[in-house]
Amino acid sequence: MALEPKLLSGQTATATVASGEKFVKVDGNGNTTLITLDNLRSQLLGGQSLNALEDGIFIMYHNSGGTPLMVKPHKWTALQNGGETADGVVVVEGGKLLVVAPTECDSAGLLWSSEAVSGGGVTTSDRVTAYSDWAGKTNTAAQIQKSQCQGASYAPGFCAQYIHGGLGAGKWWLPSLGELEMIYANMTKINYALSLISGAQQIAETWYWSSTEYSAAHAWFLNFRNGTIDFNTKASYRGRVRAVSAFIG
Repeated sequence: MALEPKLLSGQTATATVASGEKFVKVDGNGNTTLITLDNLRSQLLGGQSLNALEDGIFIMYHNSGGTPLMVKPHKWTALQNGGETADGVVVVEGGKLLVVAPTECDSAGLLWSSEAVSGGGVTTSDRVTAYSDWAGKTNTAAQIQKSQCQGASYAPGFCAQYIHGGLGAGKWWLPSLGELEMIYANMTKINYALSLISGAQQIAETWYWSSTEYSAAHAWFLNFRNGTIDFNTKASYRGRVRAVSAFIG
């Protein structure tokens, strides 16, 4: 007895997959075969281990009671479907913890300041010293006291006013060069976690402003395409800006 064909539109969708279930695979000639869940996962991840993609990476959120929590990325979809909103992606590395914002400034970028200004952050023309700057929070706190850096049109001001999830304005800052390096080192894993967050934007392969200053006229940046660091004129060049925060209530 021949089986009657069934339309996919008439089938019930499910969010769970049992270990023994298989999926239909159709090749370029229209031939169909079956593939297991494990093999499908391996193909989708390009041979990468899911555990490796989640190593040192979490998604932070505040629950209904206002308590800050963080979970492994693979647990986030169920929480998000239940109404939770992500604060950002947490990176833990070398004893340091950083929360990366899910979104950033417009792709056109922002100026660092309206004119040359000594912002009061770590200022150095030495690359090694710039690499070693982890003082993004105190840098930004000093810089937003300057009228040339205030407001969402400028990199320090944008980060200071940034709001997402349970982390309000004043909880975020413009990352230092050292903090940007930590993000760059974990870029693939961070973007994987961001892909699970509704409305999140991937970190782009372009350059991002840091809060580490080179001089009154220039600030350091990091190019996420190849890891290059250099400096640009604060009031002339528009760069991408991604705020960061800490695991706080």
